[in-house]
Amino acid sequence: MTIEQTPHWKQPSHPAFISVKTYKEGSFSQYATASNPIPKNTVIADFSAATPATSKAYSSVQVSETEHIELNSDLLYSNHSCDPNVVFDTDKGEIRAVRDIKEGEPITFNYLTTEWDMAQAFRCECRTQKCLGEIQGAKYVPAKALENEFVNSHIKRLLEKRDASSKN
Repeated sequence: MTIEQTPHWKQPSHPAFISVKTYKEGSFSQYATASNPIPKNTVIADFSAATPATSKAYSSVQVSETEHIELNSDLLYSNHSCDPNVVFDTDKGEIRAVRDIKEGEPITFNYLTTEWDMAQAFRCECRTQKCLGEIQGAKYVPAKALENEFVNSHIKRLLEKRDASSKN
């Protein structure tokens, strides 16, 4: 089955920062890259185009313990990495660079920093030293795996609740 996201937003949505590329035909074949060099700590976008999601989906981002949003922008094409170059900060409602990003480099964030229990698990292919393998959501990883990473407050709370209940 081929699933293609048909954009309903004006493209490009963030031309100063993001270009959308296609690496193969078929489902999940598009990805975001830096259209220009992006210095560390640059806010590359906000969630102003986002709308509440009716349910969690591969295309949504979890923003609280119970709520998801649809980004409605080229940010949808930001892929996962266990060692990402941006963070999706759901408390501030912004996406910012956590290191310098070279022009043409894929835009990546760690899905575990926003997603508790993902709609679709997948095998990570980031090939970084931090790679966690199967990505299903933060619910399925030890808190230690995210210890030195930026993690959104709703994921921190859910990890604390999970770990407290496992001690009882």
